[in-house]
Amino acid sequence: MNNNVMKTFIESVENKIQSQSHISLAAAKTEISSTDSGFYWIYTKLPLERFMESSPPSNPVHINFSATAKIHRSLKSVIMQHDSEHWCIYNGKGKQLKNRLVAEFTNTQGKTGKLALLRCFNENDFAVKYITCQSDNDLSGISEKYSDVEKDLERVWRLNYGWPFLCRT
Repeated sequence: MNNNVMKTFIESVENKIQSQSHISLAAAKTEISSTDSGFYWIYTKLPLERFMESSPPSNPVHINFSATAKIHRSLKSVIMQHDSEHWCIYNGKGKQLKNRLVAEFTNTQGKTGKLALLRCFNENDFAVKYITCQSDNDLSGISEKYSDVEKDLERVWRLNYGWPFLCRT
């Protein structure tokens, strides 16, 4: 996609995200099929200070909430909470979207880095939104193939709308 086409595409994705309600992880697990590919956004109403107070992970490949929060808190391109509203703390992608989203909450000993949110917080502290590829769902689907947008959508969204503070790269 050229620059203008990508900008228009990202704006249409953001409009879909903004029109969605925040849903629980449990609801997302029932709505997203095991074969869906796509993108997800994780939100919370927890203040940044709660992340700064959290303990480091036992698995070094998982994100250290406290260290990341301290580094990212004063950067102007990082998304920050306004009042006590939901704010986007992470976004990601997955060829098996449901599995990848669920994995962000688990605390495993694997070699793949994750948020491992449940090691410090409760599942009900978070809400999610998502977009599935090759879908005609007006609210949460895009017609594009995952392979056609996986390289750019996540990064370009971050560059255009702000960097979720728990995202490392």
